[in-house]
Amino acid sequence: MIEMKKVDLNLLLVFDALLQAKNVTQAGALVGISQPATSFALSKLRQLLNDPLFVRTPQGMQPTPQALVLAKPIQQALSLIRNDVLQRTELNLLTTTRRFTIAMTDVAEMVFLPRLLRLLKEEAPLANLKTVIMSSAELEIALEAGAVDLAIGLFPDLKRASFYQQRIFQHPFVCIVRSNHPTIGRRMSMQQFLEASHAVVEAEGRNHEIFEQVLQRRGLKRRVLLSVPHFLSIPMVIADSDLVVTVPYVLGEVFSRSTKIRLVPPPVKVANYDVRQYWHERYHKDPANRWLRTAIAERFKKGPDL
Repeated sequence: MIEMKKVDLNLLLVFDALLQAKNVTQAGALVGISQPATSFALSKLRQLLNDPLFVRTPQGMQPTPQALVLAKPIQQALSLIRNDVLQRTELNLLTTTRRFTIAMTDVAEMVFLPRLLRLLKEEAPLANLKTVIMSSAELEIALEAGAVDLAIGLFPDLKRASFYQQRIFQHPFVCIVRSNHPTIGRRMSMQQFLEASHAVVEAEGRNHEIFEQVLQRRGLKRRVLLSVPHFLSIPMVIADSDLVVTVPYVLGEVFSRSTKIRLVPPPVKVANYDVRQYWHERYHKDPANRWLRTAIAERFKKGPDL
């Protein structure tokens, strides 16, 4: 038996070309090599298989019985390589029924989902969308396995070299208070900020940690009356109390549409934070994954459509 490591697969291309052309020069033209190179390849094939393979006759280079035996399996092998190994998988957006799974925080769901659903309706009408919330450890495994296509938001723990990340846009923080707050108007002084009672959202995604770290570095202490694990109840709580909460600006805009609250710039200067999308290197060239993340980056590069 011939060892695979001794076989140059380009020799099989020459074999197939000789079967078709029955002429060394024409076979070389089919493969894209010179006549001497084709003759050299045929010589190597003969040595490797211990058979003349092709014999010169008035009708051209005719295959030997051994060559005829090898012809079909070699052609099948080349067809498999061309069609299944080298053929790029194409994505037909109009017919794909693929389910795209995206890991998001509840903030990202409120901000991104309306636009994402419009994106699918316009470009991939038969596809569907699923969102999940996972711990950082679970998310790493899911992205690597392909169970999750993208993660969108702030996921600072996805640091491994096997993860790609792309900044989609930047946004600042904003404080929100009820529209008829008794002491806070359009602006809030540092004294008002420190004397007020606050609500803090300690959600997966860690947006809150950015703001908390700034307060700690500056030695600022405030009274935290309420801590909750998600943003769902915040608009109703703020609209019916004198509490102050600091949230990403995009979320404050969403809240202000449906409840009686006001956006107030925080008296503490905080750098804008990045909203990013993350994916695993295994799916970097996957057509569906590439389309989704490219479309998201393009549609949200100036921030959400508020």
